[in-house]
Order: sequence, then C-alpha cells, then structure tokens
Amino acid sequence: MNFKKLGLLIGCFLIVQTFVFAQTDLQQEVPLDPRVRTGTLSNGLVYYIQQNPKPANKVELRLAVNAGSVLEDEDQLGLAHFTEHMAFNGTKNFEKNQLVSYLQSIGVSFGGDLNAYTGFDETVYILPIPSDDPEKLRSGFQVLADWAGGVLMNEEDIDGERGIIVEEWRTGQGYSQRMRDQYLPILLHNSQYADRLPIGKMEIVENFEYETIRRFYRDWYRPNNMAIVAVGDEDPDKLEALIKEFFSELTNPSNAPERIAFEVPEHEETFVAIVTDEEAPGIQLQLFYKHKALPTTTAQDYKNFLLRTIYSGMLSQRLDEIRQKPDAPFIFAGTGYGNFVRDLDYFSATAVVAPGKAAAGIQSLIEENERVAKHGFTQGELDRVKSSLLNSAERAYKEMDKAESRAIVGRYVNHYLEGRFAEGEALKYEFYKEILPQITLKEINALAKELVRDDNRVVVVMAPSSQSESLPSQEDVLALFDQVEQLDLLPYEEKLLADQLITNLPTPGKISEVVAHGPVEVQEFVLSNGARIFVKSTDFKNDEILFTIRGNGGVSMFGDKDHYSASYAGVMVNTMGVGDFSPSDLRKMLAGKTVSVTPNIGTYSQTISGATSPKDLETAMQLIHLYFTSPRKDAELFQVYVDNQKTQLASAQANPDFQFSVALNKLIANNNLRALSIYDPADLDKISVDRGLEIYRDRFGNAANFEFFFTGNIDIETFLPMVEQYFASLPGDVTNVDNFKDLGIRPPKGRSETIRVGTDEKSQVILFFSEEQAYDRALATDVSFLGEILTIKLIENLREEIGGVYGVGASGSMSNQPVGQLSFSISFPCSPDMVEKLTAAAWAEVKKIQEEGPTKEDLDKVKEKRRIAYQENLKRNNYWNGQIAAARQYDFPFESLLEAGKSIEAVTQERVQQIARQLLTKENLLEVIKLPLEK
Repeated sequence: MNFKKLGLLIGCFLIVQTFVFAQTDLQQEVPLDPRVRTGTLSNGLVYYIQQNPKPANKVELRLAVNAGSVLEDEDQLGLAHFTEHMAFNGTKNFEKNQLVSYLQSIGVSFGGDLNAYTGFDETVYILPIPSDDPEKLRSGFQVLADWAGGVLMNEEDIDGERGIIVEEWRTGQGYSQRMRDQYLPILLHNSQYADRLPIGKMEIVENFEYETIRRFYRDWYRPNNMAIVAVGDEDPDKLEALIKEFFSELTNPSNAPERIAFEVPEHEETFVAIVTDEEAPGIQLQLFYKHKALPTTTAQDYKNFLLRTIYSGMLSQRLDEIRQKPDAPFIFAGTGYGNFVRDLDYFSATAVVAPGKAAAGIQSLIEENERVAKHGFTQGELDRVKSSLLNSAERAYKEMDKAESRAIVGRYVNHYLEGRFAEGEALKYEFYKEILPQITLKEINALAKELVRDDNRVVVVMAPSSQSESLPSQEDVLALFDQVEQLDLLPYEEKLLADQLITNLPTPGKISEVVAHGPVEVQEFVLSNGARIFVKSTDFKNDEILFTIRGNGGVSMFGDKDHYSASYAGVMVNTMGVGDFSPSDLRKMLAGKTVSVTPNIGTYSQTISGATSPKDLETAMQLIHLYFTSPRKDAELFQVYVDNQKTQLASAQANPDFQFSVALNKLIANNNLRALSIYDPADLDKISVDRGLEIYRDRFGNAANFEFFFTGNIDIETFLPMVEQYFASLPGDVTNVDNFKDLGIRPPKGRSETIRVGTDEKSQVILFFSEEQAYDRALATDVSFLGEILTIKLIENLREEIGGVYGVGASGSMSNQPVGQLSFSISFPCSPDMVEKLTAAAWAEVKKIQEEGPTKEDLDKVKEKRRIAYQENLKRNNYWNGQIAAARQYDFPFESLLEAGKSIEAVTQERVQQIARQLLTKENLLEVIKLPLEK
C-alpha cells in the first residue's frame, strides 16, 4: 500500500483518436479518448471502460475513492489510510485473509499486483484480474464492490492492524521525515493539507475508538464519491453489465457530509525554511514558485501545460550544462512544473550543492531564471525540446494498439479524481503536430514573468547539522533575489554542433555465417570479425527495439592496483562522452530521436545496452560503433564528476542508511577489495583517467569477444547492411577471445553480525544464505519458487498474525559467475524490541517447509502467478532479449525457452522442500541485524 509521493511532476501529458482540434479554436473542450466508454449510475457512481487487448486475458480494475487524509476529522488523523488497510481485512463476501488468499490462487500477488494507496485527496485500490474465466472476472468486481460498501471493520481486525500501521510509520522515520515535518507547514502555508499527512498520528492510530474509523468509511465511501475504471481484454458490454450488477445497489448515506475542496492560501511574502538534521546526507535547495492550479478543460488549457513543459525542459538543460563546468555552483540542478495538491501547482528549481555553496547555489538558480526573463531562450533550445516532445507523442501514437492496460488505466483514475486530460495518444499526437510549430520563442519567453514571480515564493534549504554555520540566514536568502535583479547578466550562448555522429563511415565487414534457430525464431549472424549477432524480430511493439551487447572479462582481467580505474572506466566514458561529443552535446544531437546507449564494465563482463526505434536504428548503431572505437577524453569534465562524487560521499558519511549499506556490502563481499565500490572520498583519487581509458579500450577493443542481442520491430533486410557497416567493421581477433578470471569473491557463511547505525528506533533483519553448486536450471527454478512461497508464509505470520512488520520478503536465485552459486535472502524491517521474536518466527516458517514441505495450495498459487506471467512475457521484447542473452551466458539451448511453462509445472512440493533443506541452514547463513546506536 504505497504512500503517494508528494509533488508528482507533470510529465509529457496525455492527448485523442480521430479528433483534431480546429486550428483557430482553442476554447473547445478536450474530449476523452473515444475508445473509452463512460457513464454514471443512478446512485452517482462514475465508470470508465476501455477494451484493450494487451495483455491477453486480463482486466485492470481500479476503485477510485474521492477521499483522502485531508477529509479526516481531528480524531481521525491517519484513519483514511487505516481504512485502506481494513479493505484487505475482511469484507461482506471475503473473511479476513480469505481475500488475499483467493486472489493469490488465481495468480494475483499481494503487493505486486493487488495494492492500494492513500493520498491527501484520494484513495485508490488496484486489482488486475484474469478475464479468461467468467467467475474470476465476477469475483474481481465483487472484491471492488466489497471495498466500496462492504468492509466489515470488525473490532478484532482493527486491533490487529494497528501494529502493522505503526510498522509502516516506523519504516518512514528518519532524517527526511524529520525535515519534511519542518518545511511542509511552510510550503502548504495555513492549509489543512499541512496537518493531514496520510500516515497520520500514531497516538490516534493506536488508540482510536472503533466507531471513529467506521464513521470515516460511512461518510466518504459512498457511490457518489467513487469511480470504477476497467481497462482490458474483455467486451465493454460485459464489463458495463458487471458494473451495473455489482454497484447499482450501493446507496448514499442520508446527511452525508459535503465533499468540499481545500485551498492553500496565497501569500505575498517569500517564506524561507532552513532545515537541518544530523543525519542528512547533503545540502539540497528547492525554490518553489506556487500558483493556483491551472484549469484542465480546453485546448488552450492543454497548450498552457505544453508551454510550461517546454519552458522547464529548456531551463533544465541549461542547468545541466552549468553543473558540468569546473567549480560549478551545484552538483545537480533541474526545474519542473508540477502539482502539490489539487489546488496548487508549482514551478520549481532544485539543486544539490557542496558544503559552503548553499548561497551560491540559490543565487545561481535565481540568476538562470532571471537570465531567461531578461534575454529569453534561443531558437535552437526551443527546436530541440519541441523535437523531443513530438517524438515522444509520435512513439505513443505508434504504440496505441500495443499499449498494455496497466499503462492506460491510470489516466482515467486521474481524470475522475483531478480532472486531468485523458484524451488518448491520437489526439495528443495530432495536437502536438499542429501546435508545436506555432509555438514561438516570444510565447515561451513571456512565461518567465508568469512562472517566476515575487509572490507565493518558498525557498527550502535542507542540510546536515554540521553545516549549520555555513548556511545563509533567511535574510541572506531574501537579499539574493534583490541582488540578482541588479546584475548585468549576459545572454546564453549556443554552441555549434556537428550534424553527424560519424563523418567518415567505416569500411564495412561481412556476415560470414547465418544460423537459424527456428522454434524461437532467432537468427544468428556470425561476422567476419568474430562477433555474433542474435536477432529476434517481433511485432510486440511497433516502435521498440531493445539491445544488449555482452563480452566476458570485465574488471576481473586486471590486477588489484587497477581495481578503481577499471571499475570506473565505464562511468568515465559515460561522463566524458564519445567521438567529438560531450554528454551534453550528445543530448542535443539526439534531440527528437529515440536512442539510448550505455556502456558499462562490471566485475566479470563488459556490456553496452539500450533501446531505439526502427526509424532511429542506424543512429543507435552508429553510437554503439563510437562507444567501441572512440571513447572521448575530457579530463576536466571527469574531474568535475570526481569532485562532485567526493562531496556527495563526504556528505553521506553521516547518513545511517549509507552507513548500513557500506557495512552490509563489505560483509557480503567478505571484505574482498575486488567486490567493493568506493565509499571513502579519498579513494576517488586512485582513479587514473589515462589508465581508465586504456582499460576501456582493452575491454571493447576486440569485437570477437562480444555477442549482440537485438529484439523488437526489426526489418532484417534493412538491418543487415547496417550490421556489416557498423558492427562487422569493428576490429576483431577470434584467436584472442577472453573469459573472466575468478577473483575469489564469496560471501561469508556461518556468521552473525550486528550493525548499529542511526538514532531512530528501527531495525532490519537480513538472513542471507549461500552455497556453491554447479549451475542447474531446475535448481534455479526451485530456489526461486521457495522464495515466493516463503514470502506468502512470512506475510501471513510476521505481518498478519503477529503484526510486527509492514513489509517482509524472501527471494532466491542461482548464478554461474564466477562459479555456480545458490543465494537466498529473507529481509524485514521492524522495531528493535521485536527482532528476536520475528527472527524466530521467520525460522519457524523455514523449518515448517523443511520438515513438511510447502502446502499444495501455496505451491499452486506461485504456479498460477508464474503461468500468467510467462504467457504475458512471451509478448514482451524485454523478456526475450534478456532470455536469449541468458541462454548464451548460462549455456542452454534457445529451444528450452519455449519449455518454461513445462518447467513451472514440473516443480513439486518435494523439490521445494529439498532445496529448503539443502540451502537454508545455519552453516550457509550470514545473519545481519541492523540496530540503532546505543543511547
């Protein structure tokens, strides 16, 4: 049950099929996507229905309740969220625990699929349901109807849930919560929102009278305050009939309270919140220019959102260029236009700065806003952002018929709750094509005065307590605004860029052999330089091509003295660029294209991965060629990265989460240097740019060492000439193909360690098991099944029976590098005084499986989930790309990928019991207990 994040940025919005805005009339209303059917029952319940074929045999259901924590009475703080929890604790047609158990039995997992969240203004329930069986589909609607009007609120169940809520609250405690509690009342100035965080107050959660939560449920869970959204692979007539059948009988209570809207009062003055905490990991700056929420009704409203997206996108690119300069005023910075709560939009500028640079960072953010106000943007900046936005809209339009239901359903939830546009991909693309060319620099530049004003301004500075003396005062911050106005700021200068990634094309190589892997429809091409290309051309997406390029070796090929330079060689190239292009230049060069290419050097392999579209495939292949052959040296740019990393690592030392992560990583690595990253800022000086580039060129210098995996909408006839041009032309030597070297990295076993960090009363338990064994696919399946089955039992016991945790999980896997190894972990956060009891309870569940085996019911739950996931994955490019690469790495035939369904069915209770007996022993255990510092 996710706590909805505050300040969700509005991205590149939504837009509709077969409808085009009249060129001259921006006052017409933006319609809903014509594919959606809407209606309102006689009791006021609203519904949205859209038939969508992907994935097959599934419908995404949502219950949107127009009620959240802002509606709580003073004696109900936290009970909107508590009500959400109670929906899973017994309803009219499902007894406590029966609901989750039933849904698991039909392949719906708790937390992963079945979920809910509570926000300030809304509560949303999430339920994907199979549609291939009429009874399962009916059950899904019955669940939603029970949530809407049949939650029992039994006293015993309420009391049992109190501890779970407290544990959820506990997991959220820490420096960020303490700082938020200080600045939020300033940001949401004099509004009810400031006192209504969804998690609530624990003194109320632990002690409220039963009738208090029942009152909240009666008042706000009523049909005229709700919507049902159903998107998926089913006849809309059938879905509409089910909505009418299950929801028409719901009634509204007499004398129900009015659902009023809450405002955040405006203010003329600038508020400054300087907030410190001893565990804060660094200095963060936030400038908020608050505005009343913009309307979202007409085409003009739509255009207004688009203008703001363009403005913030251009300014963010400027700030990104600044951060890459020596002695930049900030480590990172960006801007955005978003929405805090329904009444309040904002334009923000945020930054992370080094110690002593808070004032300089704030001034820089103000300056860049002022520079735009005085001089405006350039045409090149505008053209690039326009191109990127149009490309994004075009891709969404091309994928309309291949979009998955879970990517669609949220737009209708937001339309009901917040009035956001839900126009669909076709209208969006048509609108962008028409409006973007008409948007002028003058229009964009005029926004500066509208977005960046003197009123409704809030500055938030968050920093470690140790930096208190170096921070500006409130008066200092206020003075910066006046000082910047007096500066004679120069206009931004546009850098001229080459118009091609590769000026002189390489001499093509040849395809020397073709191998067809028929059953899985994979084609293998052996190149004249020894590289191998594996291609699976699909129609799963219209505008998607994914790729992974992998070679053995990695950092393992170098000695201890080169460890840091080798480990950071991939980061180095990503930081410095490729060919004649810095990273900023590349972003500009690739504006309007769908091209993502990222090189990396890991412990035992080096890779290049990314994604592109059919129209930009050649650009992506050119960039891959450059990453193989032309890493760019820019020592100054890399030094900026190193300096920023030093600052962030130094700041992080006081943060308990960082301290625990470092200690845990060192434990699991058994203090083997070759498994460790850099945690001490001083170690960054051990990286040599020249040596790092030598290592990078060595790792990517022999194409024969690599296998290329491409999956997606690939036209082979077009693709193969480009393969010869850009991949077969790479240098390659088949007589010198590398393998990796075993660095002896092994986790310790038979140990128990306690790590004390932080002041908050919260702990974490990690039980990590490992055992060396030759890789075996069946064994890998068994240990992963064990993880899912044990998670079900741990949730039932540690969460539902004991009430001692909010979240708990177990997972198992098997790897083959550097040796075959089984790994398994159990992890949960909890109160320090519950560590011993909950650890014993976890072991009790382990021992039950070891002695009795899992129940058939639990095994069948996991099998059903896996069956559904497998059938859906067979229609996804990312699944196939990963599986084909894994088949090569783990040396099993491609044809076996089609037998995954059989391997699911082959898992037995006895096999799961056996792997539990073999692996989950004290001899294989590394037990790690996180506790707070002793007082």
